[in-house]
This record gives sequence, structure tokens and C-alpha cells, in this order.
Amino acid sequence: MKRNYFRALAPLLFCAGFSACDDAGEPVPSTPEEMYARAQELIKPNIEGEKSDFAGAMQWLIRSAEAGLLQAQLDLGGIYLTGGKDIPAEPVKAYDWFARAAAQGSTEAEFYLGHILYNGLGRAADRAAAVAHWRKAAEGGIGEAQYRLAHLLLQDVATKDEGLALLEKAAASSALKLAAQAACDMGYICAKGQHGVAVDMHKAAEWYARSARGGNSRAQLVYGLMLLSGDPVPANPQQGMSMIRLAAGQDNPQAIAMLINLLRNAENAAENEEEAAAWSERLESLRRK
Repeated sequence: MKRNYFRALAPLLFCAGFSACDDAGEPVPSTPEEMYARAQELIKPNIEGEKSDFAGAMQWLIRSAEAGLLQAQLDLGGIYLTGGKDIPAEPVKAYDWFARAAAQGSTEAEFYLGHILYNGLGRAADRAAAVAHWRKAAEGGIGEAQYRLAHLLLQDVATKDEGLALLEKAAASSALKLAAQAACDMGYICAKGQHGVAVDMHKAAEWYARSARGGNSRAQLVYGLMLLSGDPVPANPQQGMSMIRLAAGQDNPQAIAMLINLLRNAENAAENEEEAAAWSERLESLRRK
């Protein structure tokens, strides 16, 4: 969900022609779509490493948003939420633009409204209002809203079932990193028997395997250890070591420490020493940061 609104404004297809020209002979935008396209043109040189006219781009973006273009409203909300390029973060303005976008039915805007309200950015925190916005976003299929709302609902016994259902939905999100994290969380819940879920190590292994395939380093470490021990899945030492190496390759300190231990305590420890030393050096480097 996190977007960099300065590097590139989302592409917009339009068919209408420009209706007039300015003093330099350039076409003067007259529709919200044309205004948005002009903002893109002014910011585009930044992508190519050339000089950009951010001030000019902002002027046209604001005019497009004021004229009702949804994407322009979302872009402005994102710009004012994070700030950057000499534009200060102004969460009050961000809220106003996201509110306009939400009024047009944007579930993405509903997510950001919830984010602002939950964290009290530019205004008093309002958890109930944040939950209401996140619920709309979650119902609209926004994976991060499903994930955040799930963890809020899991804190209350009365809403834990809804929370678990949302966490499973988040695990199926098209946002792969988010989906992998949600699957890892489900694995932990099944392994520990939390939130009314009975301990089920086989289900836990299934969730961890799914998360590991999605690239989650914590899940790769846990599933790798399951494969090495043969509990609760069939033993597969080669695949288990591969999983732990994948996790270590993502600079997971626990995975690196475990990999070093496994290498140095293996039957062929002498052959593994060069690799173990390299991982030890990497671990020390991480600790110094």
C-alpha cells in the first residue's frame, strides 16, 4: 500500500484534446484529466534524471483534484501524508483529500483515513472511527486494511472470529509480502493455540510453508527447522537447509545464527567452515549496524 507519489504519478489514459495554448504555445489543460496529465508531464523528467517542475506539477495536480479527479485526490493525499521534495507532511490536508476520494467510493482512501485516525496524525486518535474506515477498506479488498483490522479484532474475544477470517483473507492478498506475513501469523496462531484456535501443528506447518514460499524469512526459518526435525512434516534435510539459507539470505539474524550452528555441528563440519565463517562475518556486520 505504501506508495511513492513523487517518483511517478499513476498513468492515466485520456482521449480529449487540449483546448487552448499558453503564452509559450503549450496546450492549456481544461479538463481534470488534462490537468492530471500535465502534472505527469512536469514531474516526468525526474524519472529520467532531468530537472523537474514539482511546483508546477503540484499546481496542476491540485486543480485536477479540486475538479473531482479521484486519482489526483489520492495522489495529493499521499503527498501530504508523507511529505518530501520540499513539501512538508501535512496530515490535515492529507485527511481532507482522502475524505474527498472516499466520498467517491475509493476503498484505498478509506484505508488511509483509518491510518490517520488510528495514529492520531494531525488530530486526536480515534480508534473507533479508524476501525470503521478500515472495515470499509477491508470489505473492498484492501489487503493491508484486512491485516491491520484483523489484529485489532483479535484483541477482543467478542470479535476474534472476524479477526481470524480477515487474517485469512489477508493471507490471500495480491500483495505478496503482506500475504506472506499474514500466513506466517496464522501459522503462529495455530502452533500456539491462540485466539480460541486449537493447537494444530499440521495446520501451522501448512501456513508456514505457504508463508515461506511467499518469501517471509521468519516462516522460512521455522519451516526449515520443521523439515530438518521431521516434525510435523516428513523430514527433508536438504530442503530444510535450503529454507534456512533463504531466510539467512534476507539478513534474518536468527536464521544466520541457526545456519552457522548447523554448519559447524554437521558431520562434514570441516568442509562447511568457509561458509560458516562467511555467515559469521555477515552476522557481526548486522550487529554492528
